[in-house]
Amino acid sequence: MPKIAVIYASGMGRTKKMAEAIANGALTIEGVEVLIKDAFDAKPADALDADAVILGGSTYNYKLIKAMDPFLKELAKLDLKGKVGVAFGSYGWSGEGVPTLIARMKSFGMKVIEPGTTAIQVPTKEDIEKCFHLGRTIAMGLAN
Repeated sequence: MPKIAVIYASGMGRTKKMAEAIANGALTIEGVEVLIKDAFDAKPADALDADAVILGGSTYNYKLIKAMDPFLKELAKLDLKGKVGVAFGSYGWSGEGVPTLIARMKSFGMKVIEPGTTAIQVPTKEDIEKCFHLGRTIAMGLAN
């Protein structure tokens, strides 16, 4: 059974909303297992066991939110070559979170789907729909 891990770090709950929408979209595809976790609670094995790893991180002070750093350091120790990677996140001004996640996933040898999905400040209804469809599309690709 294909598995998707949606792992996020969210300072104000905005990126968490996006993560939930991505997971909900993926869950609409029968036969795909979906794991959703805050980066604080995630284990490296969560990514290692997944066929697709969808990482979410908001931007804070022109950088990826620091809460994601410990998890990324653990992922760097794993063999993630060939796994599908996708990035998403919310930001207020500058939006470096998603490009930073994309660069890190590429450095792990993952097949990264670009450009990632972003929302400015609080995700709008359209942003949430986009996230839902992202999760569904990734799950459909794994299920086929």
